[in-house]
Amino acid sequence: MNRYAILKTMLPPMIPLLVFILADEIWGTKVGIIVALVCGIAEYIYIFIKEKRSDRFVLADTALLVALGGISILLENAVFFKLKPALIEAIFCVILGISVFSDKNLILQMTRRYMKGIEIHEKAVERMRVMLRNLFWIFTVHTVLIVYSAFFMSERAWAFISTALFYIIFGIYFVFDIIKLKYLSKR
Repeated sequence: MNRYAILKTMLPPMIPLLVFILADEIWGTKVGIIVALVCGIAEYIYIFIKEKRSDRFVLADTALLVALGGISILLENAVFFKLKPALIEAIFCVILGISVFSDKNLILQMTRRYMKGIEIHEKAVERMRVMLRNLFWIFTVHTVLIVYSAFFMSERAWAFISTALFYIIFGIYFVFDIIKLKYLSKR
């Protein structure tokens, strides 16, 4: 998967969150949630019209956004909306955890389904398991940080932790991993 494809996959769910942060800063939390809800729905409709397909990930993300944003508006408490990134990451942690700590590697099964006809060597499978285990811990720590920041930290701290910090941690991990692989390959 090239960098553009990774960015295309990871960016759409971040758009309503970034819109919320900006609108919240300008007009307040209630308007920020409403604007983010409209943005999520518009994003789904745009993809549906442009690509003539229903993007299930965007649909699920928008439905979660509508549910948690709606609860936040009804209860006049933005914490439910702020927990959306943690909930998505928690679901991913469960998938990673099952893949790493059980005999049922869901990620490998999905990879094989999308790469039909391509043999995946045992060494690559073991390398994938190590990487998935590391990603499990990264996602778990980041999820805990999001939950903590949603309840106990400022809006700005939560915004940084739930968006930019994830990419910083992810980037550091991959740079470290590339350096480690190059060092090991020279041995």
